[in-house]
Amino acid sequence: MAVPSLGGRAPVEMFTGLPCPSPLEAIFVDTDQGPKNIPVVKSSATCEQQLLELKESVQEMHRQMKDQRAKQTLLNQKQRRGEQLVNFSVGDYVLKSRVDEKVGNKLLVTWIGPFVITRADSHSFRVRNLISGKESDVHASRLKFYADKSLNVNEELLEHVASQGIVLKVDGIRDHRWNDRIKDYELLMHWHGLGAIEDSWEPMKSVRKDVRLMVENYAKQTSDNDFTAAVVSV
Repeated sequence: MAVPSLGGRAPVEMFTGLPCPSPLEAIFVDTDQGPKNIPVVKSSATCEQQLLELKESVQEMHRQMKDQRAKQTLLNQKQRRGEQLVNFSVGDYVLKSRVDEKVGNKLLVTWIGPFVITRADSHSFRVRNLISGKESDVHASRLKFYADKSLNVNEELLEHVASQGIVLKVDGIRDHRWNDRIKDYELLMHWHGLGAIEDSWEPMKSVRKDVRLMVENYAKQTSDNDFTAAVVSV
């Protein structure tokens, strides 16, 4: 360090005649991988970039702390009210609810997935699709735990996830029945390219929106007057 009594020079410079090294020539930062040497450069642009990265890192750290405090506060409030706690960790696999249709005053909800959690906020979670990699923010109430981060994501699981987005072509209608739970008729659908064992019962109103003529032609061939009247009234 330079001192006034030596004319603004450092003692090591007076005794050795060598330029005084800067104490900032070598900076070591402790990281998860061990001490890391941070080189000190004199370029103002590089310094500005390093300061910007440091600022963003500090802001991200404070954001995570704020979200964690808010999340813990919310969990404590729910616990005091006796509500069921929902808490997932980054890396967990979850199912996401999808509202397919509203029948009467009830919503038909389908659980799809799994998705992997990539970020946890105070009121929501960010999940990533295993096939497309697309991420979206989902409220905790619309998620259900599937497996922890040790889940083996194999080819069979990926095929299951991929099949959830497939659009099937209707090959024909095999039968119909009344479903008292949804207060609607159901149609036994035969899908193009799939075997008979994969035929499925689908709500008549939903099918009619997509293949109206096929449903009406099927209704004309049946002797069920109640079913025919229901098709016409939709």
